Amino acid sequence: MKKFVSLTKRNCLIFLRDRAAVFFSLLAMFIVLMLMGVFLGNMNEENVVNLLKEYGGVRDAAVDKAHARELVQYWTLAGILVVNAVTVTLSVIGSRVTDVSEGRLASFCSAPVNRSVIALSYVASAVLIGIFMCALTFAAALCYITATGGELPGAEALLKICLLIVLNVCIFSVIMYLLALFVTSSSAWSGMGTVVGTLVGFVGAIYLPMGYLPDGVAAVLKYIPILHGASLLREVCCDSALARTFEGLPAQVPLEYKEYMGIQVKMGEHLASPKFQVLFLAGCGILAFIIIVAVQKARGSKVY
Repeated sequence: MKKFVSLTKRNCLIFLRDRAAVFFSLLAMFIVLMLMGVFLGNMNEENVVNLLKEYGGVRDAAVDKAHARELVQYWTLAGILVVNAVTVTLSVIGSRVTDVSEGRLASFCSAPVNRSVIALSYVASAVLIGIFMCALTFAAALCYITATGGELPGAEALLKICLLIVLNVCIFSVIMYLLALFVTSSSAWSGMGTVVGTLVGFVGAIYLPMGYLPDGVAAVLKYIPILHGASLLREVCCDSALARTFEGLPAQVPLEYKEYMGIQVKMGEHLASPKFQVLFLAGCGILAFIIIVAVQKARGSKVY
């Protein structure tokens, strides 16, 4: 246990001391914030306001706009939390690739430490840093939303969001470690980070809502865990804001909006339930873990 704690602490410190690594792991989040602030946020708010005008009859325009802004802010926050869960864990797991390329991992494996302990230390450090970064982002976002007139989620919603953050970070930490098993160069891992950081916003239907995407693309995304992780967080984050925004409208209107924005995901003819999505994410994590074990057994004494 002491060796595991020491290795985990070492991996965390390596990441936190590298300011460039911290910045670039959060770069995708900054890109989302810029896009939402400059263009996409206003567009999504206008879509909500226009929807309320179309189906709501005579309404208070100022109140509708405030509610629409709050709804879009929480929708964006959910997406950013998933972006962090992917990009931060990827960056932290990069220490494993660096250790391989510089020969340090071979030294660890020659020491009296079980290989599984070394592997778990990389995953554990990614989980800890990922949760910390997501919690920091979440707290800062709540401060901003309340400062601009929004309301805080209830205690139950806050607890669910925290649990979903932990779930997403744990799942993507395992998946990122699986990817790291096949990369031996820091430059290759950096390139992969650039690709993942760029694609995560599209895969999670963050840059463009599900309703904007072609049917074929949307059908593929529904089998990728990032979308379901984002959907689960959106469902909880946006619940109260949705109720306030669409108050007095036919029940079908918010349901269609939720599907359009990826708050709910339709699989075939039925909406995916939160229980199914949690099991789907857990299944992806378990599958990744099984592959990791199989790969390491196949390699035997080899480090990579």
